[in-house]
Amino acid sequence: MITPGASVREWDVFISYSRADADKVSALVSALQARDLRVFVDDTAVDDFASITATITEALAHSRILLALYSADYPQRRACQWELTYAYLTGQREGDPRRRTLVLNPEPASDHVHPVELRDARHWPWPTTPEGLDRLAARVADHVGTVTTFMGDAADTPVVPWLPAPARTGSFRFTGRLPEQWRLHTALHRHRAPLVAQTGGGRGAQLRGMPGLGKSLLAQEYALHFSSAFPGGVFWFDLHPYEGQPAEAMRSYAEQVSTVLAALRVTASTPSLPGLLSHLAVALGERNLPCLWVVDGVPDGLTADQLALLRGPHLLTATLITTRSLRYTAFAECLDMAPLSDADGYHLLTSRRVPDDELEHAAALALVRDVGGHPEALDLLADLAATGSFVDVRNRLHAHGPDVLATRRPVPGTSAPARRPLATALLPRPLSGADPADDVLRLLALACPAPLSQTALENVLSSIGPYDPWDVGALVSEAVEALRGSGALRHEPLRDRSWTVHPLLARAVQRHDTNVARQEDLRRVLLHALIPDISPQVSVPDRPATTSPVNAGLASAASVGTRPSPLERAAAFDLQVELVTRVGVQPLPRDHGSLREALTSLHSLFATTRELLHRVAAETAVPLTLPAIAARLTNTHLRPFLTTWHPALQEHEATRPPDVSPVEHERNWKRAPDMRADLAELRGPLVSVAEELAALCGVDLLTPSSPPE
Repeated sequence: MITPGASVREWDVFISYSRADADKVSALVSALQARDLRVFVDDTAVDDFASITATITEALAHSRILLALYSADYPQRRACQWELTYAYLTGQREGDPRRRTLVLNPEPASDHVHPVELRDARHWPWPTTPEGLDRLAARVADHVGTVTTFMGDAADTPVVPWLPAPARTGSFRFTGRLPEQWRLHTALHRHRAPLVAQTGGGRGAQLRGMPGLGKSLLAQEYALHFSSAFPGGVFWFDLHPYEGQPAEAMRSYAEQVSTVLAALRVTASTPSLPGLLSHLAVALGERNLPCLWVVDGVPDGLTADQLALLRGPHLLTATLITTRSLRYTAFAECLDMAPLSDADGYHLLTSRRVPDDELEHAAALALVRDVGGHPEALDLLADLAATGSFVDVRNRLHAHGPDVLATRRPVPGTSAPARRPLATALLPRPLSGADPADDVLRLLALACPAPLSQTALENVLSSIGPYDPWDVGALVSEAVEALRGSGALRHEPLRDRSWTVHPLLARAVQRHDTNVARQEDLRRVLLHALIPDISPQVSVPDRPATTSPVNAGLASAASVGTRPSPLERAAAFDLQVELVTRVGVQPLPRDHGSLREALTSLHSLFATTRELLHRVAAETAVPLTLPAIAARLTNTHLRPFLTTWHPALQEHEATRPPDVSPVEHERNWKRAPDMRADLAELRGPLVSVAEELAALCGVDLLTPSSPPE
């Protein structure tokens, strides 16, 4: 099999494998060699002191097939992915991507195998006996006999047209992401292997993620790398300038589609977008070649009908969109962009200068984690580290004063204007007043990297105002939905209805919030809400023993805390006064009193509690006992009651005839007995809270004649 006079060695089989599977490879090589096959294995066939990269590249070019030992660890190895891509694209240019690649799968399932065309091929399981290994070697030899040329002999990749011109060129700073490219390719081609594809219908995918993670670059690299799969062309539509402007985005999209038609010399009889797409569908059908349809930077807020117009107009088109929004799940299979791994992030950060010593190495790795593996931030920090130490760069990142990530940067090697600062991309508008979405974002930034549940968010906002407790649940849900649309939130997979934000977004919020007083108020309330979980209880003043479980719990904590301050004791007394004089602790007699006044009285406790907490928090060091008691009062007991009954009573009040008094109308309400029953049930928990306050301040305002019912 060696051509006389050849200056390079030639191989029948190139074995691609992860180092974790090295123990299996030697037996496989022996079985193949026993069949007179020339086998390349990179740990034995690389000459001493030779370049590993050059040797492997040359070996691939002079091999007939690639045999991939496709274990679960295989997709995680960059070298394996690069070798597989070489063989796959060679086969694809020849008309069958499986011709040059054989898969040996030692795993019980095949979900880890990418792309889907290889998953659809019949795999050989790992042979468990010498006889099985010999049969595998025989089958490989039979397949090698059908392949007469080497991979390097295959025709070069054909030139694929890009419209509208010019074509994207990728970036020399693009790092890693080969596994993501394979998953993207699988998502776009699931329809070719319906029996093994677990989800999705193929022909469509969406790359999602926050700004700066490299969604557009990944799409460009995929289009460039896998262009031979789309000989009909790559159609690229850029909607980035219209973030937050759905109508303008669709107008620009129509203009770009019109430009494509003009380039293809197709005359459209109507200027409407559906009409333009219909003419383009006819033109693509006549060409009868697969093509890639990319809509880059899709803004949040598009309707279902508008989204449908973003799909490629013909079945020969595979559609890929990139977007920050998490609300287009139904449009196409979702691929969520993750930050770079520590290894890839470190490689990008140190691409301009290698750390000088262990201290610099540690600082560089810490920088990768400080910015959460964010590619654009690491690229910017790499520029700074090129002329300074990594230790200094890390200090500058965390220092007060000018933000090193807010610097405008020109696009390297071009005359293009400076890029929008990263901080501005992450936080397009400054946070201002007391807006639910802004407040939720502030709270998540303050808690980062810890997640906050939706319940925790509701509890904090109901404790700070200006929100009414019965509105907080809906307001937080709307805020979360809006932030999902902007790509700001990350769902915490291990906790239901819990969210967090990326460290860089948290940093941008904390540094570029124009209403820092609001942020400080939220910080204090959040810390108080978390006190039961993060700090010990404090002791209480000496007072007579009681059988109350609450008092017993407080007394048992006396040995691990300190006595409350006079200010906290005074605040506890004030709150107890307010509580024990309200309807709730004081019974509402049957058929007497006003339910509306009872609701108003209980609601006013929120304002009183907020005022007392602000006063204590401003002048007393934590840990404190009062905030935990107040949180139970407002969020555990009062808010559920008010949230249920305020809207219900308000709805009934709206139906009052002009000639009926409010009191009579209220007594005619069929749900009045139920509300009175719930109010009576609320008395027990409120009396318990009053007992806690009495234990804290040392003065019990409850009389023996009013025990909990």
